[in-house]
Order: sequence, then structure tokens, then C-alpha cells
Amino acid sequence: MSVKDIVDTWDIEEQLIDDFLIQMKNIKSGFSCNLCKHLHKGDLTCDAFPDRIPNDILSSIIDHRKPFPNDNGIMFEPKDGDQG
Repeated sequence: MSVKDIVDTWDIEEQLIDDFLIQMKNIKSGFSCNLCKHLHKGDLTCDAFPDRIPNDILSSIIDHRKPFPNDNGIMFEPKDGDQG
């Protein structure tokens, strides 16, 4: 294994840790597709993304309380009774 391979591995691990920290921050602040009133029950789709919710939004890496390309102008809104 070369030094470059080792450094590349560190970069991947660092990105995974960064993504995890972003996920936890977004979930703690109230964002999760499971809490959104636009989510289609039993599916990985919603009103904003009728074909499939992008992985980074679904996994809470991207906070969809802000506009996202091709979201049809629909963003996260908490279900009735949930905070968000």
C-alpha cells in the first residue's frame, strides 16, 4: 500500500465522520424525512421528490429545510404535532 493509498483512506474516513456529524446536527435540530408531512408512507418518495428522495436528504446529510435542485419548490415541513 502506497502513501497515497493511505492518505486517500484518511480522506474517505474524514468525509464519513464529517457526514455523520452533519447528520446528527440536522436530526437534533428537528430535520428528518420521517418527520416530514410530505413523505409518502411506506415509500422512499415524497411530494418534493415523487421518483425518489435523494440519498443525502434521506440520510439527513443535506437539510431540506433549504431549497434543493428539482424539489418542485417543496421543502421539509413537520407533520402536524411534530416540532421542526
